[in-house]
Amino acid sequence: MIKRLLIMVIVVTVLSIVGVYWMKGSTNAELVGTVKVSEQQDNFIVHIRVENSDEGIKIFRSLEYIGQEIVVIDHRTPLTSVNINKQNNDFTGSPVTKTLDPGDIYRPQEAIAIPDGTLDKGKSTMYVHTQFFIDGEAINIKSEKELTFE
Repeated sequence: MIKRLLIMVIVVTVLSIVGVYWMKGSTNAELVGTVKVSEQQDNFIVHIRVENSDEGIKIFRSLEYIGQEIVVIDHRTPLTSVNINKQNNDFTGSPVTKTLDPGDIYRPQEAIAIPDGTLDKGKSTMYVHTQFFIDGEAINIKSEKELTFE
């Protein structure tokens, strides 16, 4: 009787452990390779890099100014809105004014961290929208990129 109970407990424990590992492996989508996007408009280039991290994926954003004269830009936070599988922009933060010299690369925000288990395996679309103003005139730089998760 005790042997039967012990065998049942061992079988249930092993099946539980196998189930947990299977569920964990099936829900963690990992990006297939690092993805880089560069989108240029006039004297500005938006750079996006998406890569795997220990916690999920990270999305790095920057704005490069390639003009010849000093320029002052105004923007809301974030400067560059990045969304996966949805096209809504979230420019909701405080206004910022930044002076850019020729050749400057501006990184106003930390990388976006998307935790494990948030994204599904398969193909997803990343929507990028950078918005800022020069002398009151809006500059909108938009891009889309397909990402593949396994």
